Amino acid sequence: MGEMKRKSYGTIFFPVSILILSTFFWDKPISFFIAISVLTFADPAASVIGSKSNNHFHPWIDKKSVEGSIAMFCTSFLLIAIGTDVMARLYSANFYLPFHILIGLAIFAALSSTISEMLSCKGSDNLSVPLITFFTYEIFLINYTHNTLLHLLIWFALSVFIFSIAKKYHSLSLSGALGGFLIGILIFGSGGWKLIFPLVFFFISSSLLSFSKHKSPSQRDVIQILANGGIPTFFALSYFFFPHQNFLLGFLGSLSASTADTWATEIGFLSKQRPYLIFTSKQVDKGISGSISLIGSIGSIIGATAMGVISLYIFDLNLFLAILIVFSGFFGSFIDTLLGRYLQGKFFCASCNNTKEDDYGCCGKTILKSGFRWVNNNTVNFLSSLSSGVAIILINLVYG
Repeated sequence: MGEMKRKSYGTIFFPVSILILSTFFWDKPISFFIAISVLTFADPAASVIGSKSNNHFHPWIDKKSVEGSIAMFCTSFLLIAIGTDVMARLYSANFYLPFHILIGLAIFAALSSTISEMLSCKGSDNLSVPLITFFTYEIFLINYTHNTLLHLLIWFALSVFIFSIAKKYHSLSLSGALGGFLIGILIFGSGGWKLIFPLVFFFISSSLLSFSKHKSPSQRDVIQILANGGIPTFFALSYFFFPHQNFLLGFLGSLSASTADTWATEIGFLSKQRPYLIFTSKQVDKGISGSISLIGSIGSIIGATAMGVISLYIFDLNLFLAILIVFSGFFGSFIDTLLGRYLQGKFFCASCNNTKEDDYGCCGKTILKSGFRWVNNNTVNFLSSLSSGVAIILINLVYG
């Protein structure tokens, strides 16, 4: 028996993906079958062929191969194209897809599943591949039946350009660009131009603020993209499959929090004074989590307000809901600061006598000084986005 080369949680992720799909989408048997088939056959094909290749690259953590990715795409394409036609006949569908639409569907979903496999690590493809395949498959079909498929394909091409530029100018790493591309496809497919515009505003405004200072490009990776965009994507998909205003508010509220927090950080760097740790009079270096400044707080309010104004006009919301979006954004930014101050791990590097916010300093292993080792900036961003989305829904349920 061969030696296990890396830790994998695939046996945990697989039943989770089955549970999610069977619980919420049991009434979509063809999409369910396609998603599980891609995981069952295409993913192993990529693994087997990739193990024999010497042409490797690192899209994120795990090493991938060009041949394995090609095998993943080709196998997924065949499974989706043939499986769709066979299952449609098995279930006596009311209509059959035209050949060119079937091919487009297979390319669209197969490419998305291949990207999700490329970004997987430690067996996470057992969760990401079936979910991404299912959602992109459904999104393509529903946009086709609603005559909005051309818009989806235009965004597909446009997003390739946007994220290629972001990768070129080091605003995103390769994994960040691929992850952002998938999130953009899911959100646009869920609500078209209206739903994607707030996300584009957040991404472009944050990137411009970062480039406006003498500061190294952030090169955000896929985890940083998911920390800010994961919750909005969840609410967008929920709004797509189960249309309800609260899911739309959750999307806008969580995105408002990400915008407010990012603007607070980027604008805060313009302050001539060092920020203060929240609820203390202790000054710390700029960028330390849990710190606040007057100009940074103003930036947070402006960012949340901008998202509220955009939402007011794009979605034709009433003034109360727009104010809720502004409040939830500032609330999420405040939660981010609290979590960064009291829960986020901070580490001391004895070699260079500096405090770090990760467990590896520039000179070697660091020592936990405060907070929890497993709570990093991405965890904090994710929780603040989640808290904002939940808060705006609860407030609307009580007072709306």
